[in-house]
Amino acid sequence: MKGQVKLSVFYPYPPEKVWQALTDCRVLNAWMMKNDFEPRLGHKFKFESNSLLGIKTIIHCEVMELDEPKCLIYSWQDGVTREPSLVIWTLTPVEGGTQLQLKHQPTGYATTVMLSKSGDFGHFGTRADLFLYDQPVENINKQMLETSPLQLTTTEELNSLLFQTDFRDEWDYLLNQKLPDALLRLESLYH
Repeated sequence: MKGQVKLSVFYPYPPEKVWQALTDCRVLNAWMMKNDFEPRLGHKFKFESNSLLGIKTIIHCEVMELDEPKCLIYSWQDGVTREPSLVIWTLTPVEGGTQLQLKHQPTGYATTVMLSKSGDFGHFGTRADLFLYDQPVENINKQMLETSPLQLTTTEELNSLLFQTDFRDEWDYLLNQKLPDALLRLESLYH
């Protein structure tokens, strides 16, 4: 992931309907990825992606904050790059529907240091503990010593491929094409 992604999209549906599209695993499966999401604080879940040819990516997540139907925050760490990040969904009722804002921001050690120096923790105030990556540096160094040059080359090539895909474009497509279709299908199911 390169930097932070910020998107805001209007949907002509009430916040409760948009919330359902963000928190019902069957609806998420239809517009985003296969998953085992549950709207429960602390729930650990996975997204499964087949976005790169022949490569199945598992994205490990945990629900960090849940305020129905206003805010949903979960951690996001894919199995290939291991770069930790946060996905922050904010739903705001507006005339005629809901304004949905997405922030997807990196949360690795460098980001933590930069944010702590600037004091800009965004939605979290000073809850820097949400930005800390679990892996102690000594464990990473040990893993690097045990990793063969071939494994390092393969990892570097995969990271290179992943960074060439623009995360912002993927989110833009999901929010502007796939999610509206899922919301329309939800609407027809309940009418």
